[in-house]
Amino acid sequence: MLKRLSVLLLLVLMVSLGMAATKLTFWQFMMDQPTSDAVLEQFRKENPDIQLEVVQLSWGNGKDKITTAFAAGNPPDVIELGNTWMPQFSSEGVLMNITSEMKKYPNITGWYQTEYKNQYYGFPWLLGTRVLYYNVDLFIKAGLDPVNPPKTWEDALAAAKKISALGKNLYGFGLCSGELYSPAQQWFLPAVWGNGGNVLNSDYTKATLNTKEVSDAAKFYQELARYSIKDKQTGVEQAFGEGRVGMYVAGAWSISTLQTTYPKLNFYLGFVPKPSKDKGTHASFAGGEILTVSKVTKNKDAAMKLVEYLLRDDVAMLITKRVPQIYPSNRLAILDPWWNENPLYQMFVKQNTYAVAAPLYTRWEDVEIELTSMIEEIILDYSDVDKTLKKYNDKIQGILDRYK
Repeated sequence: MLKRLSVLLLLVLMVSLGMAATKLTFWQFMMDQPTSDAVLEQFRKENPDIQLEVVQLSWGNGKDKITTAFAAGNPPDVIELGNTWMPQFSSEGVLMNITSEMKKYPNITGWYQTEYKNQYYGFPWLLGTRVLYYNVDLFIKAGLDPVNPPKTWEDALAAAKKISALGKNLYGFGLCSGELYSPAQQWFLPAVWGNGGNVLNSDYTKATLNTKEVSDAAKFYQELARYSIKDKQTGVEQAFGEGRVGMYVAGAWSISTLQTTYPKLNFYLGFVPKPSKDKGTHASFAGGEILTVSKVTKNKDAAMKLVEYLLRDDVAMLITKRVPQIYPSNRLAILDPWWNENPLYQMFVKQNTYAVAAPLYTRWEDVEIELTSMIEEIILDYSDVDKTLKKYNDKIQGILDRYK
């Protein structure tokens, strides 16, 4: 009888403990299964009372799945969002306002990517930007200084001309075309921003393509296109790897691809060129992965434990070491010895000083679609720049007016 009672008590205890466990769901993009297991192993040890379910989403349809989950009223507790998606989800009122939590994280940078109407709805987690890649051997053949890559638009154009003159099927530069987003993000938008221009005004009521700052950037870009290969991002990267392109702008993802696929390629990195020696900045596109918490989560405490854990510099560096195209938002991560062992990646941290995020406009993706078409008319069709800017300024103004 006593033995039977003991077994019963044990079963009751096991059931009670099971009921006490908090089930937490985390949807994310950046970690495959092995990376997720390695990164979250310590979290599970530190929090045995939290039953964590991790789902990896694809960039192809992940946003649609998140949108559907929110619409159905059954979203995950913690969600990784791309920084360009933040305005949309923030405006829809589905994310937890974390403004009061920010002071707890003094070493986190990139908060501007999570702001909406002076409130904040996410934690910058992993950052990324673009730099200038250049072929050292082509620089030497063209009589260019392989230690000092172009720092200004004029320098970049002059270098592109010299490299193109080396022979048939050689291109001074590589510009993205034929796909969404990369034509605007790789350099066109940063060129505009670096020249003091913008696509939208500060309150997103007016399109501002028909300004001198944007026109000057677009005319430079069109002239550069005459000495450039124009292709999808992967095509430009391949041409660069094969030694047919002197320069292009890309993210850290290209380093491993180039080193693995083209081991004999002699390349190095520099800042994205700025308008001139005395004007503008080395602006680049600021990418960011943001940790957000569902407004309707019933597991806020557990969700915040996971966020706090993932923001730790040592934890975020576990991801960078496996996925070096991104790096932690936590300033302390730069102290990790890994950076000294991988000096090429340090350039991205330096370039991030000048990185600019896309406007925090809720319909930014609609605007970016128009920008892609505009850029391709400028660099593929060599259309009249000012007429093309006016045409697409009107199109983008139509978007702004439609969604007031």
